[in-house]
Amino acid sequence: MMSGPADISDSLHTDAVTGGTLALLRQPVVHYGAPLRATLTRLVAERGCARVLPVVTGSLSRHPMVEEALGALAPAALPIFSDLKPHTPFDVVLALAETIASTRPDLIVVIGGGSALDAAKVGALAAKAGAADREALLELRSVPGPHGEMRPSPVHRDVPIVAVPTTLSAAEFGMIGGATDTATGIKHIFKSDTLAPDIVVFDPWLSGATPQDLWLSTGVRALDHAIETILSRDASPYTDALALRGLTLLSDGLRRSHAQAEDVAARHLCQLGVWLAACGIGRIRYGASHGLGHQLGALAGVPHGLTSCVLLPAVLAFNQPVSADRQAWIAEACGGAGLPAADAVRALIASLGLPTRLSELGVAKDVLPRVAESALGNAFVKANLRPVLSVPDALEILQAAF
Repeated sequence: MMSGPADISDSLHTDAVTGGTLALLRQPVVHYGAPLRATLTRLVAERGCARVLPVVTGSLSRHPMVEEALGALAPAALPIFSDLKPHTPFDVVLALAETIASTRPDLIVVIGGGSALDAAKVGALAAKAGAADREALLELRSVPGPHGEMRPSPVHRDVPIVAVPTTLSAAEFGMIGGATDTATGIKHIFKSDTLAPDIVVFDPWLSGATPQDLWLSTGVRALDHAIETILSRDASPYTDALALRGLTLLSDGLRRSHAQAEDVAARHLCQLGVWLAACGIGRIRYGASHGLGHQLGALAGVPHGLTSCVLLPAVLAFNQPVSADRQAWIAEACGGAGLPAADAVRALIASLGLPTRLSELGVAKDVLPRVAESALGNAFVKANLRPVLSVPDALEILQAAF
């Protein structure tokens, strides 16, 4: 992780020398524009795998492309684990950990969106630790440090993972994973240098099975990754370059995907954009859009993509006083040169037919104080560029988003 200046707005526009450190750590191998069956068959053969556990989103478990790809792995393919739920509740993680422990796979292949990928990552971590109940799982979480840094989980997963994402959540690149404690409604973060999948397969043809609204809303989640990388306290020239290019690719690809859902080239463009936009996941600290979004999802059941749709413009407006120069970059990359970034991003989201206000999602206003209170301990809220120090600070953002 990089330790950089608290106010980054002018750090690259003056003669001052600013220092920091960026640890890239382990990166997954990425196969892009890659048909699932041929790629997966080759990977399993090259690795000599004899016990492959498929973890597949329920809606995809009978998709012809998935059935064909897994059928080609016989007899190595184990029965599919598909008991997955949004926001990755603890019971799903524990059930998957038990399955991993009992079947002893030499490879996990996870096909689906962010909840499926997080389940596989955190489930593998829990299996390694022998975690069999809520208390044991809580012991594995990443506890925020005093400055918003995320201290790693105490164990490392050891079963290799091939991720085949079908949304744009970018969980396939995360050294972090989220899982929700349904007893409290709090979504906890798990982190390990080895948590991210070992291999990523981007198949733009398979992604055509993803519902259009889910594809576009998770695309906004990817925009959120890029934007909160650029506005991170840990921003560096390296992450700036990747995140800004990713933002441009995503803006173009999402607009084209919205115009024509069957445009495979547009979906490919979005996947490339996600790859670049995800450069900071688990490697630098994000901000309040991610942090408040975690708790809004856990407490109000709002999917991650939609939390970004409604919170990101409000967080940009909150951060504007301390990041004007960088927000100008963001506005231009999103096609709104000269506009405030909050307005440019809100316009982009609206152009995709997605909501931009919490009130459009049916979220009750009386839940906002609870979201604000629970979010103050979130590592990303703690690291927001403009400090969020109190419940009123967090409520200011949530009310602006309403």
